[in-house]
Amino acid sequence: MNVEWLAYAGSVLMTSMSLPQIARIIRDRSADGVSLLTWLIFALSGASWFAYGLILQAPGIIVGNVPFIITTVPVVVLLLRRQRGWSWPAAAAAPVLGVTAAVVALLQLPSAVSGGIGVACGLLTTVPQLLESLRRRREGQPSEVAMGTLVLLLAGQCLWLSYGIFRPDIPIMLTNIVAVSVTVCLVIVEGGRRRT
Repeated sequence: MNVEWLAYAGSVLMTSMSLPQIARIIRDRSADGVSLLTWLIFALSGASWFAYGLILQAPGIIVGNVPFIITTVPVVVLLLRRQRGWSWPAAAAAPVLGVTAAVVALLQLPSAVSGGIGVACGLLTTVPQLLESLRRRREGQPSEVAMGTLVLLLAGQCLWLSYGIFRPDIPIMLTNIVAVSVTVCLVIVEGGRRRT
């Protein structure tokens, strides 16, 4: 059975997840409650998995993470502009240079180290957002987290988990077991906010 299609499908969903968040930030002209740290970790995660895929020469991992990085970086740019007040040139250059430097550095390391960094990033990606969403909900503050982003993220993580199981690839499996669990909690917190 060729399991690469699971990686490609997961990549499409993970890549698409940024689009509702970008649209919401632009539409509402606000990024209140959207965790910059989560999106920075997403960008680093994409760089880590891309480097891991290059080292292993795994097409699903390589092809899957290029568009993921390309759609994640604009969210980081928008958050740097909206939340930190950075100029457009600085907000655009910083994440691009950071991702490039991360890939170059990770390619110098053994696959186990790159995979380990990918696992660490995958374990941490949505944790800052979950903590921010819980805090904002408790304080009654608004949230600009796009539910469409969370649904696409969760579906993509489930496909990547399946890919890791069928490949089998322990770093991908471990990352996505935890990621799915945290994202389910985040969907519950943000979904509950919309009903109140």
